[in-house]
Amino acid sequence: MQIILPQQILVPKKVYIGDTAELRCTFNSPEPVLKTLTANGAAELAHNFYNTEDFEIKEIKLLPAGVDFYQLSVTFVPWKTGSIQFDPLVLEDSLTIEFQPVQIVSLISTDAANTTTLHDTAAPLLLPGTAYKLYGTLAASVLLLIIIIRLIVKRKNILFYINQRRLLRKYKKNRKLAVKLLRQSETAEQIQKIMRHYLEVRFDYPFTRSVTSEMMKGWQEATGGLLSDEKTEAFGEIVSSFIRTDFIRYSKGGKFKDGELEELVKSLLAQIDILEKEGEANA
Repeated sequence: MQIILPQQILVPKKVYIGDTAELRCTFNSPEPVLKTLTANGAAELAHNFYNTEDFEIKEIKLLPAGVDFYQLSVTFVPWKTGSIQFDPLVLEDSLTIEFQPVQIVSLISTDAANTTTLHDTAAPLLLPGTAYKLYGTLAASVLLLIIIIRLIVKRKNILFYINQRRLLRKYKKNRKLAVKLLRQSETAEQIQKIMRHYLEVRFDYPFTRSVTSEMMKGWQEATGGLLSDEKTEAFGEIVSSFIRTDFIRYSKGGKFKDGELEELVKSLLAQIDILEKEGEANA
């Protein structure tokens, strides 16, 4: 009977109690029994003759690995640590395969060769596409932070712009109201009241509490002399209309001549257009 001592490899190299392991044995032999067993490829061999509490055989297979070369695969589960010795495997009473001992590692072994360390905790895996969302969120956060910083740095300019827009809307509404009321006015008192309110809102000066003789002085204080001669002349025309309406209001039997009210309203609307003309610094 031929005795074979194969080259064997334990997979994995370190096997612990309860692990499923594979012992791969490679050998060369011209025995016809081997060719017969592997004629149809891998052959599963009986393993019920192994009766031990040290390990449990799950499967034994014989596979062809070339001309007269074979691989014997023994799949098993060890139930003790230390050295395990498999009994020789007899094939058809003509061939015996003998095994070398295999070492089973103990987690509490003091043997430096068998000592193993636990792996560091792996980082949690990300779901597909999660990394892109994280990077996108991070980029958006950085961009938002930059915008906030720029807003803080330029807050004065932004506040100035916002106030300017509010002021322009206020002026537009004020002009629209003045034009509407002037076209509906019928008395000198109404005209003065409308124009004084318009001027006070437009130039932020108490024209509603100023007498006619104080109007030009108030104009200079409100504008600081920064506006054009055209606008100053327009304001002078408005003051002239106040002188005329004062006469009508306070003189006995004072009233507008025929067509004078319409002409006065038309003139005041024209002066408002000049005062609202863009392209110059507002008071």
